[in-house]
Amino acid sequence: MISWLVILLLVGVAAGFLALRPRDGIGWAWLCGLILVYVGQRLLGDDTPRLAASLAGVGVVAASIAVRFLRRGDAAGPAADAHRDALLWQSVGAGALALWWLSTPAATGMLGLGDDTAARWSAVLSVLWPILVLCAGLVVALLDGALAAHPVHMPPGARTQAVAAGLSLGLGLSLVFPLNYLADAHDVDADFSYFRVTAPGSSTLALVRTLDAPTEALLFFPPGNDVRKEVEPYFNAIADASGGTLSVRAIDQAAEPGLAKELSVRDNGHIVLRQGERTQKFKLDAELKRARRDLRKLDGTVQENLLRLVSPERVAYILTGHGEASPRAANPLEKLGDLKKLLLSQNYEVKDFGLEQGSGDAVPEDAALVIVASPEQTLLDAESAALTAYIDRGGRLLIYADPGRSDLAAVLGHLGLAVGEHPLAHGSRFVRLSGGIADRFNLFSQRYGSHAAVSTLSKYASKAFVAFLSAVPVREAGEPRAPGPAKRTPLIRTYEQTWEDADGDAEQGAGEVGGVHVLAMAVEGPEAHPYRAIVVGDAQSASDVLIQRVQGNAQFLLDGVRWLVGDEELSGEVNNEEDVRIEHTREDDIAWFYGMIFGIPLLVLGAGAVLVRRRQRG
Repeated sequence: MISWLVILLLVGVAAGFLALRPRDGIGWAWLCGLILVYVGQRLLGDDTPRLAASLAGVGVVAASIAVRFLRRGDAAGPAADAHRDALLWQSVGAGALALWWLSTPAATGMLGLGDDTAARWSAVLSVLWPILVLCAGLVVALLDGALAAHPVHMPPGARTQAVAAGLSLGLGLSLVFPLNYLADAHDVDADFSYFRVTAPGSSTLALVRTLDAPTEALLFFPPGNDVRKEVEPYFNAIADASGGTLSVRAIDQAAEPGLAKELSVRDNGHIVLRQGERTQKFKLDAELKRARRDLRKLDGTVQENLLRLVSPERVAYILTGHGEASPRAANPLEKLGDLKKLLLSQNYEVKDFGLEQGSGDAVPEDAALVIVASPEQTLLDAESAALTAYIDRGGRLLIYADPGRSDLAAVLGHLGLAVGEHPLAHGSRFVRLSGGIADRFNLFSQRYGSHAAVSTLSKYASKAFVAFLSAVPVREAGEPRAPGPAKRTPLIRTYEQTWEDADGDAEQGAGEVGGVHVLAMAVEGPEAHPYRAIVVGDAQSASDVLIQRVQGNAQFLLDGVRWLVGDEELSGEVNNEEDVRIEHTREDDIAWFYGMIFGIPLLVLGAGAVLVRRRQRG
């Protein structure tokens, strides 16, 4: 039904032009006919409306040519010459329809052309017929405009100028058609984005130095492969650092089918790490363009697979059941999804630890690490007792605290620590997020202690910072109740003039004295009771929001976990060359939108107005 309405509408418009606009309506009617043919052939299906639209279009084109022929006989002098030229160009435009039909598969089939010949034939005609239609349409439109502007007597030069202007404009615009064809036929894809394969990070180099058995890196790529050329220097570098323990071989999967079958490698692109009977493998795309993203984070991938190959899997427990921050939290500022990913990459199994899992009885014997992430409700006495008993037998704890949450007094007191009640603020050393005064609670620091848990951050202290969103201070609170003398070391401190904001107004009141506060503290027991703990005054510092955006937060978490479990020799950075995603706020997007829609056009109009004004003055 809609198809028939479109056909009738275009036919009606064409008839209206012919009947109601005798001076300049012929060209418009002719154009409506061409549109009808296009609608019938390109927009409608193989049914009656398609045929009807095409025939109606041809009929309208023929009718407009006939009316032009009659109008030429009624005119005299330059006007008759103008109608004659318009008749000629309308006929050229109608002939372009025939050229279009000759470029279709139906026509090439009737002509008996071979595949290659038909392709070249169609390509030439597909460029030629739009050029003819464009030139004819512009010439006819300008001639009709000249006829309408001079209804009584048409100057001789007006016809010549209209034809010349239409042809010049049409041929100029026609350059688009062959250029478009050439661009389509000779597709060139150039990638100017930043790309560099990661070099081995200091953490990976430290890991390969700890290898105590011969290890192989088997690179399954064909000779001359671009991805192979990118990954070989990386593996050669870590092989050199291993002191001969790690060897590297590049293998074409098709050339060694026996080895490929043994390692379950079905195609090229696989990288296999082998130590004795144990293997770990991962895959890169053998096409460089598609492998680039994985190559940017190659260092992390290699380290993750090496750890799975040479290190026993350990278990990390996350305390649950008290409203803690967790990997499943809905609030991004409380979600620890990236903390879990980091633990998985270091060959940990991550488990919940709540009442159902025995948090009121004892910490499981297989716990390499327990994480307590800012519980909202106070722990049961039995749960606190289980954690303190875990400390006494040499356990490892990562504890986060937040303003207004449980103060974990029993567990922290066992370590000889306590946390403040109110958030810390600073008048100038803060991260600007909202632009308001509340940003003063968003602290950052580059002041690190001398400790293995912050050794990498200390090395890059001038560049790397750790961000905290609403932190409480961590303090020493008497002697630890855990057995043996404990060593308590501040890891990260605030800048001077940081105050505890007791009234929450982000203003330093008369009783709110500024000073230096500890944001993270490490506690280490004696050799006989080698417990370790790190207490951080802000759980949001480990949230996905900051781990994904602040490299210092991720490095602090990684090195802190390594120190807790005794892997401090692996401390160091993992290189990552991935592009940083640029994010805009809604206000930024609105500004860009209106800037593009209104700003640039107004700028162009303004420049044009200035130029015109200067010419007028001149």
